[in-house]
Amino acid sequence: MRADFILKMKDFWRKNKTKIIIALLIWLVIVIINYILKNINVEITPKTTYEPHTAIMDDSNVPEKLQNPIEELISKYINYCNNKEYENAYNMLSYDCKNQLYPNIEDFKTYIDSVFDEKKAYYIQDYSNEKDTYIYSVCIFEDMLATGLTGSEVEYYEEKFVIRNNNGNLELSIREYIGKQDVQNVYEDEYMKISIENMVQTYENQVYTVKITNRCEYPIVLANGSEAKEILLGLKNESRNVKDLPRGGIVIYENQTKTYELKFTKFFDENETAQKLIFNAVRVLNSYSGREELRQKELDNAVKLYSIEIEL
Repeated sequence: MRADFILKMKDFWRKNKTKIIIALLIWLVIVIINYILKNINVEITPKTTYEPHTAIMDDSNVPEKLQNPIEELISKYINYCNNKEYENAYNMLSYDCKNQLYPNIEDFKTYIDSVFDEKKAYYIQDYSNEKDTYIYSVCIFEDMLATGLTGSEVEYYEEKFVIRNNNGNLELSIREYIGKQDVQNVYEDEYMKISIENMVQTYENQVYTVKITNRCEYPIVLANGSEAKEILLGLKNESRNVKDLPRGGIVIYENQTKTYELKFTKFFDENETAQKLIFNAVRVLNSYSGREELRQKELDNAVKLYSIEIEL
């Protein structure tokens, strides 16, 4: 319970601190613009404590020599998006980011059109720094200088851009994408084979691609939502439950092979390391209907009930 509470508080802090800062900055921009419009002949130099290259998570700083190049990189990308120069914007993304999120440029165009439905302004705030990886919260909102003040509430879109310094070459990823790692860990027994193919890290989550083969004549249930903590990510000091199980759970029938993506909360910049995947409630059953009223009867007639841990 204590670990769950701490995790929820960390999650709340990470998400809401950014929103509070974003709201204050947007309010400040509106106040300044209103003042300038009302006092157009008065020279004004607003003073703020805005430090775009200081991480709000731990007060670390992006190296000074990278600050202007990062600003220029983000500015160039946003300008391409505003001008609907899809291919130029697409080519600015790292190969890994394109391959994982938008292998088809048409899908990327749909994403750009949804965010940049009109000319947008933006501002950046360094969010977290980890070695040579710099994560920026980018707030994208209506360009009030271009469209004029409407008097209505300002709507904004916020996402995290990831900039990696690869031997002096800055690589841009969007939508919190950090990177992909091959894992290739395998578990086998007389009933099934489980192969962990790879892991994709975003800022907030780890997603494991898992291929499962049923080697027996019985249906195997690894998760169906009927028990707590059916699939866990084991860290050094705690375990975290899988998120967003597919509808119907994970059920493999005779001679079937299925591939699943298992998502867990695991922040990129936290100290905890992922150590193992835990399948805590493996059920090899004589028959499986998926019906709640028959669940206990099917469990009572199980061939085997056991758990599996696969080292990462």
